[in-house]
Amino acid sequence: MPISKDNLPLLWDTITPKLYGYLVNTLKDRVLAEDILQTTWLKAIQDLPRFESRAGASFSSWLFAIAINECKQHWRKSGREIPFDPILHDRGETDSATSDKILVEQILSLLSEDNREIIRLHYIAGLSTGEVAKVLKINPVTARVRMYRAMNLARTLLKNQQS
Repeated sequence: MPISKDNLPLLWDTITPKLYGYLVNTLKDRVLAEDILQTTWLKAIQDLPRFESRAGASFSSWLFAIAINECKQHWRKSGREIPFDPILHDRGETDSATSDKILVEQILSLLSEDNREIIRLHYIAGLSTGEVAKVLKINPVTARVRMYRAMNLARTLLKNQQS
């Protein structure tokens, strides 16, 4: 099905939850994630004619590539530091889900940026290995190997954290 402005609402409903989840996980800031989400869609709509001429890339892969570039642009402009906010970061008691989330964040922080990116795209954004390969502009076999290695390293780090 060719992408047109007529079927964008359906694509929005399908892709946006995954893209937003990816951005929140990557940026750690819901407001910034919403801003970059909107900028990503705006750029995609503006460049829609250019996408249709590209062979072999899915629309969602293309959209994630735009979002990644927007994140990188944001980081270049503002630096990567997240300011400490006592209200958000200094909570007394945590429930099990929050503890699990913190553990996952700790494990991800120990991985290289490349490993974090491939895990976020596949497990958080829900992209297939082929789509991850397209977003990262690598061979699908290379993406599969990198995913396997990143997950093995994450498992090892998790075992070390739990023991």
